[in-house]
Amino acid sequence: MAKRRKPIHKSLIIGSAVFVTFLCFILSIQSYITYSKSLYKRYDDKLENILTYISNQIDMNDLYQCTLTGKKSEKYDNLQTLLNGMVDDFELFYLYSLFTRNDSVYNISSATSREERARGEEDMKLLEYTDAYQPAEAQKYATAMTRNETSFFEEDSDYGAAYTACKPYVNSAGVHFGVLCADISIEELHKTVNHYVVYNVLLTLCLGILFGLLLFIWLRHNVTGPILALEKSARHFAEKSRDKKTPDELIFDNPDIHTNNEVESLANAISQMSEDMRNYVQGILTAEEKARSAQEQAQDMTELAFKDPLTHVNSKVAYDKMKDSLQEEIETKGAATFALLMIDVNNLKEVNDNYGHDCGDKYICGACHLFCNIYKQSLVYRIGGDEFVILLQNSNYKNRIKLLKTLDAEFQKTRNNTSRKPWERYSVAYGMAEYKHGDSLEDVFKRADENMYQKKMEIKGLNKPK
Repeated sequence: MAKRRKPIHKSLIIGSAVFVTFLCFILSIQSYITYSKSLYKRYDDKLENILTYISNQIDMNDLYQCTLTGKKSEKYDNLQTLLNGMVDDFELFYLYSLFTRNDSVYNISSATSREERARGEEDMKLLEYTDAYQPAEAQKYATAMTRNETSFFEEDSDYGAAYTACKPYVNSAGVHFGVLCADISIEELHKTVNHYVVYNVLLTLCLGILFGLLLFIWLRHNVTGPILALEKSARHFAEKSRDKKTPDELIFDNPDIHTNNEVESLANAISQMSEDMRNYVQGILTAEEKARSAQEQAQDMTELAFKDPLTHVNSKVAYDKMKDSLQEEIETKGAATFALLMIDVNNLKEVNDNYGHDCGDKYICGACHLFCNIYKQSLVYRIGGDEFVILLQNSNYKNRIKLLKTLDAEFQKTRNNTSRKPWERYSVAYGMAEYKHGDSLEDVFKRADENMYQKKMEIKGLNKPK
């Protein structure tokens, strides 16, 4: 008999192994791309939230004037303080703002960490030229400055691999005069992705070997085994039949095989194997997506809990958290600089009874909008149906008396303006109390509440001042 050059079982095994290997490779690449995009999206969201928060605290027109004149303002100093605090709070490489001109980079503001300040390092000066950027890097910032959205790019810094987000500075006239930038380390991201890739490749390889072994056993049992058994039976029959003289002795040992469905079974096995592998990897990706979705939902629920659904200011939950934090600061440092302003919206019951709860809601929202505009730099909390608390710190604390007079004047205008609808004639009673050494937060709150009550009695004419 002629020598077999390509045994069928060997061809089937090689073809199946190549298919399994290719399938594992494709699935590994797909899962790597999906996982990387998911991680980068988290970094984008984190940096976008940080830059958006800082931008909301900046008076763009004031900062623009600082870049024109080279002179710092009070708001500029507040911005520098904010940046110094946030670079530590969010573990950033660097937090800074700059602008480019003729491929040259000039500083607007830059944060220094606690460690840098402890070493005596100072903030860069306003409009100070820096030669730390190559022309190609300077061009990146110049491009980011002209865009209307946040730009993201990777770069290697002295601290290692960094991921940079740049949000343009735009004043009220629409002039793009700089960029606010935050650098964050992505070495951990690279490590996570690399570990994930190694894990995924090893996992898919093990699965491929396992399925390959199972496939080999199945082929041996259902395809090549029956064919070899049939070949053996045919060869044995040929050898026996050479010297046989009678037909009764020509017995063919039927191996009792069924070959009608062998090819179909092989195809179904490979298809089932590949489907199982896809389902397995898809299960991994689905589980990761569910975990991320659950995290986002939890974050959304937390944000909802911290916001009042009617007025969109901070809620009672947020106020309780602020109290704990501020009380801890008082106990830790032994002192604090702040004041509490209690505000109670007057005549809410009359508006609800006479004009309906929809008008009552408008009445609360309108009054809240009015004092929120006055205290733009302060945190406002709604702690009851018609009760609000404003935490005065920094510049609003320094200007607390002036702001209180502005508050009184504005609400007198609306209260006495008979051209307005009844639910637009806002009236509030307010009381302010400052922290004094030895006070607890509750002591400050009680004094502010008492002062607010006295003001309410004044307005109602029940306790007129002598």
